[in-house]
Amino acid sequence: MHRFRIATAFLLASTCVWASEFVAPYPAGHRTRINGYTVMHLAGDGEQLGSQHARLAGRLARRVLRDVILEGEGAGASYDGLVKGAMVMERYLPAEYRAELRALAAGIGANYRDVVALQLFGDVQRGQMCTSYAVFGPGTTTGECIVGRNMDFWDHGASRYGACIVHYTPSVGIPFMTVSWCGITNGWTAMNAYGIVCANNSSYGGHDSIHGLSTCFMVRKVVQFARTVQEGVQIVKNTPRACGTNLIIAGGNPPDAAIVEFDHKQVAVRWATRGYVAASNSFRALGRDTPREYYESDPLSRQDPYAWLSRDEMLEKLIRENFGRIDDTMNFAAAEGVPIRSINLHSALLLPQRLAFRVSMSKAPAADQPYRRYRMTDRGIVSDE
Repeated sequence: MHRFRIATAFLLASTCVWASEFVAPYPAGHRTRINGYTVMHLAGDGEQLGSQHARLAGRLARRVLRDVILEGEGAGASYDGLVKGAMVMERYLPAEYRAELRALAAGIGANYRDVVALQLFGDVQRGQMCTSYAVFGPGTTTGECIVGRNMDFWDHGASRYGACIVHYTPSVGIPFMTVSWCGITNGWTAMNAYGIVCANNSSYGGHDSIHGLSTCFMVRKVVQFARTVQEGVQIVKNTPRACGTNLIIAGGNPPDAAIVEFDHKQVAVRWATRGYVAASNSFRALGRDTPREYYESDPLSRQDPYAWLSRDEMLEKLIRENFGRIDDTMNFAAAEGVPIRSINLHSALLLPQRLAFRVSMSKAPAADQPYRRYRMTDRGIVSDE
């Protein structure tokens, strides 16, 4: 799809990084509506990406910043601690990412520290309950990799108006897309032009720290620079890490998948040796004695006859029951007992060998709403409906 050459200008944590030679679909940035959702195409170096983001979505980004940080997570006495912690984590962001955030802040007329806090509040204050899975090879009818993902979080109303898809064509690295909010520059549910998918699931009971790269920027780093699942795993291992996370990395050609369990001090990799992996919010391989979640916060889950299973166990049960027959009509991310529906902000099914994805967002529970279909091409994100 694109030709790549070795770059020396943008080395991240001893990882070999590639600068891409490409023609961006919209060099000056472009915003459109596709299948009912806002899609932004951004291209260039860090400063250019941030400036385009501000120009295309400045009003919405300011509103997200106000609702989530100034009147939400950072309201009242919480503000000073939130911003202080975010600025500690800011030191671990690569220079290109900081330049992007500075340009975004300047473009929307906001305090840089507040914009940084908007990116990092999930690690500074914690509190995310997501799920992810991947199945491929003998588990699917075609052998292709199928990835499902739920983002279960608190949004202070921002998803209703601020949810968007951002397609990046960076000056350095690989073009990628991420399901996001206006004003957010990192990665939540992301896929690159090599068909590498990455998403984060907060995990608890390990060594948490704010001294390291934030979880969501780790997602972005993987999709911006990994051409294979193995390269993605090495990026995590070679990067200073912050808070406990189960990071799914899947896709590629030939397909592969892994859950990279990490905290500030350790990394353990669960490879998909049986053709599938799944994760929610408890460590399995990192050596932590962490309690399972029984979703007491979600009344809907109590109606599920399998509610005694953790959400990753529910995913594995569904995969095993359908093993060998799984295709793109089966979206286990939306199955009862998997998403926490009261806070399910977006739900996605990704087909990395096709560079295709389906996503529902904006209205919770997202898993119960229509999924819209998209594809990544050399022209950016296009409808696949």
